[in-house]
Amino acid sequence: MSLNSFFLKRAVARDANWQVSYPALALASSIDPVDERRKQIVVAAADDAHLRMIFFSTLGAILDFEATWPEIEQSAGGWLAFTLRWNRWWLPNRDTAAVLAEHASAPTDLRFAHRSLEGGPTNTPSFRLYLDVVEQHYRRDEAISRVLFPRLELLV
Repeated sequence: MSLNSFFLKRAVARDANWQVSYPALALASSIDPVDERRKQIVVAAADDAHLRMIFFSTLGAILDFEATWPEIEQSAGGWLAFTLRWNRWWLPNRDTAAVLAEHASAPTDLRFAHRSLEGGPTNTPSFRLYLDVVEQHYRRDEAISRVLFPRLELLV
């Protein structure tokens, strides 16, 4: 239980501005055709000092978690192992995947945004640009775009 409490104490619930900015990501983990097992989507970045993860939960919450590797090793190693195994992960690039594998392990369900983050994972403006790339990926998904952008004739 203490492993989950470390996450809950450190996670920041993002407000409506994030919901409006990332509607496709917010929907992606709850629409069956997009994800057959309804996994949470974790958009993460890491360097040798920090790990940052934005969770788009199946319940619609957006949680922003950041910690140093020593903090994770001391308080949340088991929780991180579970998270790596059971969620869909997005990383900026293969270099970030190597850092994550070095400090923890590789996610079992992994996608790449193919971009770099200026200033590392704790630089929020750069991280938001990275989130924009992942958001665009999900906006192109037909099931999500039908929900976000219904055809006008269906609304009348």
